Amino acid sequence: MKNLVIDAGNTRIKVAMFNGVELQSVMIFNPAMPEEFIAWYKSFEPQKILLSDAGGKALERIGAYLPPVPFFQLSAQLNLPFENLYTSKQTLGADRMALVAGGIHFFPGQEFLVIDAGTCVTYDVLGSNQNYFGGNITPGLQMRLQAMHTFTGKLPLLDFARPTEVLGTNTQSCLLSGAYFGLVGEIEYFISHYANQKSNLKVLLTGGDAQTLAKSLKSSIFVHEHLLLYGLNKILSIND
Repeated sequence: MKNLVIDAGNTRIKVAMFNGVELQSVMIFNPAMPEEFIAWYKSFEPQKILLSDAGGKALERIGAYLPPVPFFQLSAQLNLPFENLYTSKQTLGADRMALVAGGIHFFPGQEFLVIDAGTCVTYDVLGSNQNYFGGNITPGLQMRLQAMHTFTGKLPLLDFARPTEVLGTNTQSCLLSGAYFGLVGEIEYFISHYANQKSNLKVLLTGGDAQTLAKSLKSSIFVHEHLLLYGLNKILSIND
């Protein structure tokens, strides 16, 4: 089965083609140039589509360009490869469901923590018997810098650059090291907390800042940039 999966995040739209469980191609969809997207998917002839829409408006932007094949939008109503025990299922982000499914693809039958370091940082825990209860949500790196600028009178707004030293020696380096190493410490805390509750806990890290953060993390982690896409394909494969 050839599956087209679409990850419409807060900042960009990523599309991928799978043939069974094999990832064949990934591209960034540019709504201003839909002909590139159409030519791309026609070369694969997808048979099903799954959309994960974090912002809620992706279908309005790209729906007219999708091929006429069975279409699904990710929600708690679809079949999922885990038992969803989140108490407010309707508010659980599609990206978080997909990340948990991606963890199951790589570590079936195991307990794990998925960390997605993007605009926000999400932590999602899959327990024994494939039960999902929830996790945590915190500000991402750029959001931390934005907040310190917005809610103070004099702190500048910086673009993130990875600091080399924990100790900041001027305002700029203090902001960067505080945001970065503060998040590193937060991640290490959550890993330690959940690892103390679950033996042999696997830790998966993904998202736009994953590679940068992984350089400073002491814990053993599995880093994969396309974890969410694999999760979408996993979910689509069990829905008809």
